[in-house]
Amino acid sequence: MKSENLSDLDAEKLIAFRIFGVDKAFIDALRAEGLKISDANKLVAFRIHGVSAQMVRSLHQAGYSPDEDTLVAMRIHGATPEWMQELKKQGYDHLELQKLIAFRIHGVSPEFIQKLQGLGYSHPDPDELIKMRIHNVTPEYIADMRSRGMKDLSIDKLVSMRIHGID
Repeated sequence: MKSENLSDLDAEKLIAFRIFGVDKAFIDALRAEGLKISDANKLVAFRIHGVSAQMVRSLHQAGYSPDEDTLVAMRIHGATPEWMQELKKQGYDHLELQKLIAFRIHGVSPEFIQKLQGLGYSHPDPDELIKMRIHNVTPEYIADMRSRGMKDLSIDKLVSMRIHGID
């Protein structure tokens, strides 16, 4: 492993490498995808959280160049290339990776978007989608407000209503 040019490689990290399956093949596969990873701790984090060369390749093919921390955050929050493909089907293609992570953190899903579109909210702004989830503006809430005669409410108005306790 010394020949892999890794920083801070010591006995403890070698033990962690063995425990989590960080080996030359894993490192070489990541580097073959363009990662210039040299931090032993990040390699262990990649293994723990499931960052793989295939994931990096898929992201590169989609036009992304994520840094190491973003790759780990994506895996922690479930922002996978497969999930990104589902968002693309709803019209959300090539969003910033940090925005995709925020989608996962706040529960913006392809299903949520599809339900909103079914209610007439065609392609809401990504920040609006996040605000809706933060403030619990759900398709059910929108339908309830409509059943009370409040039609054609903008997303901003719906969020404001929720913030001010209009249930």
